[in-house]
Amino acid sequence: MSRPKRRTELWRVARYTDPLGFAPRERCSWGHRFDDVQRRYRTLYCASTPETALREVLADLRPNAAVIAKHLEKYGAAAAASSFPTAAITEKWRQDNVLVPCTMTYEGRLLDLTDANDRHEIELRHAELLARYDMSHLDMHEITTRRRIVTQTIGTDAFDNLEVAAIRFASSRDGGACFALFEDRAELEAAGSPIALTDPPPQPLETVATHWGLQLAPAAPARPSATS
Repeated sequence: MSRPKRRTELWRVARYTDPLGFAPRERCSWGHRFDDVQRRYRTLYCASTPETALREVLADLRPNAAVIAKHLEKYGAAAAASSFPTAAITEKWRQDNVLVPCTMTYEGRLLDLTDANDRHEIELRHAELLARYDMSHLDMHEITTRRRIVTQTIGTDAFDNLEVAAIRFASSRDGGACFALFEDRAELEAAGSPIALTDPPPQPLETVATHWGLQLAPAAPARPSATS
């Protein structure tokens, strides 16, 4: 007897053409946090709030510490706030992407790496792997490491040997809940219409842009299918 599917309400930011679908294999980078090291199944990433979903995809637009420090040294603390250069969320990006409320349906286990018991289980399974990369424990901040081989190895083992359908982990941007869905084990279904990221900008986009000091380049609606 098959197990009943379970459901979780989430948000995703992706291209308007197929925002809830897995990327075509020819376009997969296989470089995301829990991608299969053997490139057999694809993954989808989403978040529990629209703000976290947006922060995950816009994070690289933030100025890094070296740029901030150089600016402070050049202009001084008093003038830096008003003169600091800000990156723009471009018109093309705003037109090409949408914010989608969705439901994750899945059969199998949800591995929760925000839960201490689940993390300890994985830490014991992968003690040799962690030691090889000088990681004493699988603490929450280690899960967001850029050493993708660690998290990808954990994800591949979870898929192959633990019947895992999706992994929950904490965003390194704001601590919100993020999810990695495994192809053939979990999928996303629309829970509402896609929300356009063009003008007028939706509140979650305004919130993230304001908090990070990002400019919103003017973007007229260009995708009739992506309406708020």
